[in-house]
Amino acid sequence: MPSFRGLEWPLIGSAFAALVLAIPLWCVAAPAMPDYPAHLASFALIAGQTSRYYTVAWAALPNLAFEFLVPLLGHLMPLALATRLLLTTTIALWVLGPVAIQRALFGRVGAGALLPAFFAYNANFMWGFFNYTFAVGLAFLVFAAWIASDGRRTILHQIGFAIAFTLIYFSHLFALAVLLLAIGGFEISNLLAQRPIRPRQIAGRLLSLVAICLPAAIAFLVLKPSGAGSTSLEFDLAGTMQDRFAAAIQIGFDKPALLVTAALIVLFVAGRLTRRMTIHPRMRVTLVLFTLGALLMPEWALGGWGVHMRLPAVLGALAFSSVEWQLPPRALVVGAAVVLLLFGAGAALLTQTWRTYDAQFVEFRAHASDVMPGGRLLTVLDGDSLGLAPDQPYWHIAEYAIIDRNVFTPLMFTTAGQHVVHLRPPFEHIAATNARQGSPPDVDELDDLAASRVNVDQDYRDIYPYLLRFQCHFDQAVVIRGAGPHTPVPAMLRLRHEGGFYALYDIVPDSRCAKP
Repeated sequence: MPSFRGLEWPLIGSAFAALVLAIPLWCVAAPAMPDYPAHLASFALIAGQTSRYYTVAWAALPNLAFEFLVPLLGHLMPLALATRLLLTTTIALWVLGPVAIQRALFGRVGAGALLPAFFAYNANFMWGFFNYTFAVGLAFLVFAAWIASDGRRTILHQIGFAIAFTLIYFSHLFALAVLLLAIGGFEISNLLAQRPIRPRQIAGRLLSLVAICLPAAIAFLVLKPSGAGSTSLEFDLAGTMQDRFAAAIQIGFDKPALLVTAALIVLFVAGRLTRRMTIHPRMRVTLVLFTLGALLMPEWALGGWGVHMRLPAVLGALAFSSVEWQLPPRALVVGAAVVLLLFGAGAALLTQTWRTYDAQFVEFRAHASDVMPGGRLLTVLDGDSLGLAPDQPYWHIAEYAIIDRNVFTPLMFTTAGQHVVHLRPPFEHIAATNARQGSPPDVDELDDLAASRVNVDQDYRDIYPYLLRFQCHFDQAVVIRGAGPHTPVPAMLRLRHEGGFYALYDIVPDSRCAKP
């Protein structure tokens, strides 16, 4: 295979792909990820910003990757830059981690190693699930090391894997589950390939894996604080099947690359049927397990939403890192060039999309002086005005004002047992307490919420209980609008600033706020 100074050209191409895919992160001040502003506000508070509303209490949570690393890097650079560096690292891990898996499996890197990079931009990354996507990227590397050390693991390997498993656990619990599922499938394939099957050898491998997992298991069973997620599971297989397919590859929030995903599936199936592609025998069980997981995962688990979107991109990355292609060298080179061009086009499109939102975020923060310092700020959506445009990128826009004006917002990440940022009493009763309550109200719901008409809509009891009589607890509201006609606001909202995509209102308490 052609090389450049000893490096195989697919490896060079993968490194180039990682650089291209990271470009959008460096073309905007803030990527339009729904969770980004709340994460950035968390990092500011963890780094030492004082607040009358929030405090930081460290605990052994399995969700700490960026919470630990960003403030640590913040001693050397601005927090936004540190966040951007770690997001860039996440992209690199999702591109080069599968490359490492392929090299561990086959002893070389083939042209197909570029294909897993399509899954670096997926729904989890676009939502801003920082800890999960970063930790899965680390899991790819650990899985590659597991494969490469198969049959020759020493006690030092065991210790190293135990440390790696524990670090991934504290980075994100579900990422460790991804790693264990991949390793479990690989080990089952190893055992099935042996004839005859020796029970003693099975027991040895199992005990070795249990010993490696022991520190993480102890942390989960003993150190995890109470309230760290519900144990209930909720499934909606029919209703979420389209979301699962769309989650694999996205070129912007709520912009699934369905044609690319479909084309990759067709390519994989066609390669298998024509025998132009071979799947490594040690990966077949793993791919079956991840396929079942991608199709059957619940929508809610451990108090978190979006679990059904977690595995499709991982499945895609693992599938294309587990195969070799038998094609003419010219076809491989042409195919690689086409893939790199697609990466460039996708990066350009994502940059354009993010710049549109970025200009709005910059506008909002440029008028931070209109936000009451130390006040309580509520985000509201004008759904009719927004129309079909996704509103999720605006859900946490008010959290920028935590950084800029030291305000309180009800949607800040402070869920008990899941985050290290906590609310100071007595503000818990006017903040969302779980992921189900994590979206802003619509402007046409404000009158009912102000009057505490809980019998009008079940959502008022389940999703917005902390907003009942909101006019008595909040000082200002930022109303997000789109290109459509603006919905009238309640009389208790008095305009302070009219922006290009939002309006900031002062909230005037009414007679219902009088103490009995």
